[in-house]
Amino acid sequence: MLIDLAKRSRLAQRLRAAWRHDVEEETKPLRNEIRRLTREVERLSTLLTETAERATRGDQIAAQVKHVLQANGRESLDQLASVLDEPRIAAHVREAVASATVCSDPFEHIVVDRVLPDDVYRLLLEALPPVAFFGQRDPIRQDLPLPIEFGPPLPVRVWNFVEDVIAQGILRPAVIEKFHAPLQAHYDTIFGPEFRARANELPQAISGGRLMLRRPGYHLSPHRDPKRSVVTCLLYLAREGDSETYGTQIFRVHDDVEAGYKQTYYPEQDGKRCELVRVVPFRANSMLAFLNSRGAHGATIPPDAPATIERYTYQFYVAPRTDMLTALIKQLPPAKRAMWQNKNRR
Repeated sequence: MLIDLAKRSRLAQRLRAAWRHDVEEETKPLRNEIRRLTREVERLSTLLTETAERATRGDQIAAQVKHVLQANGRESLDQLASVLDEPRIAAHVREAVASATVCSDPFEHIVVDRVLPDDVYRLLLEALPPVAFFGQRDPIRQDLPLPIEFGPPLPVRVWNFVEDVIAQGILRPAVIEKFHAPLQAHYDTIFGPEFRARANELPQAISGGRLMLRRPGYHLSPHRDPKRSVVTCLLYLAREGDSETYGTQIFRVHDDVEAGYKQTYYPEQDGKRCELVRVVPFRANSMLAFLNSRGAHGATIPPDAPATIERYTYQFYVAPRTDMLTALIKQLPPAKRAMWQNKNRR
C-alpha cells in the first residue's frame, strides 16, 4: 500500500511538473507580448514628454523672435552712450560701495543704497528682457544667464554692459577692497594662514551672472553659496509700486562650521539650527553684497502672497579664476584639501 502511495505521489508530481511546463510554454508568447507592450508604452510616454517639451520650447522661441522683430522696429540705441558712461558710473559706484557700512552679524555684509546713478537704474528697468527669454521650466523660479546671446537690442546692449563693465570692471574690485580685512580671516579658514598671501594673489573674476525672476511660492532654504565664491552680490531691481517685502533673508547658524565640500552648503542638512537675523528689503537701486564665509542666506515668497508680486534681481559671484584656484588647492595639506572635495565623496 505504501509503495502504491509513493508511486501515485511521484506520478502526481510528474503530472504537476508537466502541467506547469505546458502552462509556461502556452503563456510564454503572452508574457513576451506584455513585456513588449510595456516597453512600447514607456517609449511612447518618453516621446510624448519630449514632444511636449519641444512644443513648449518652440512656442518660447517663436515668442522670442516676435519680441526681437518688434523691438527692431522701435528701439533706438543712439542715446545709450550718454547714459552708459563708464567713468561716470565707476565714480558713483565706488563712492556708494565705499560709503556703505560693513555689518558683521551674523557675517560680513553691506547694503548699498543708490548703488547706480538714477538714470542708469531707470535704464536697467526699461531694458529688462521679456519673460519669454527666461527659463520656462518653473514659472515660480525663472533665470536668464548673462551675457545675453539673443534678444531685443536694448536688453542685449544694456545687460551685457552691466555684466562686462559694471559687474566685472567696477563692482568686483570695489567689493573685494571693501571686504579686504574679513577676507583675510576667511582665507585662513579655507586655505590656512600659510597660504593667505597666495590666496590674495589669485586673480578674481565674476561668475554665475544671471537675471532672476521669482514669484509667490518660491522658497530657498538657508545656505551658503559654492565654496569657490568669495563674495555674492545681489542687485535688487524693484520697479515703481513694488513692495520692499520678501527680500533676502540672513541667518545665524548655531554651532557653525566650515563646509566640508565645495558645492552649495545647507547647514540644516548637517543638523545645524538657522536663526533668522534680518530680511534685507527688496529696495529699488540697492545692492546686498556679502562675504561667503559664515552663516547662511535664503529667500521666501509665500504662496499666499499677492499673485502680482514679481521679484527681479541681478546676481553674480566674485571668485578666483578656476584654474588658479585649482592649482592652489592641490598644494594644500591633505586635511585642508579634503574640505574642497565633491559632496558625493564626502
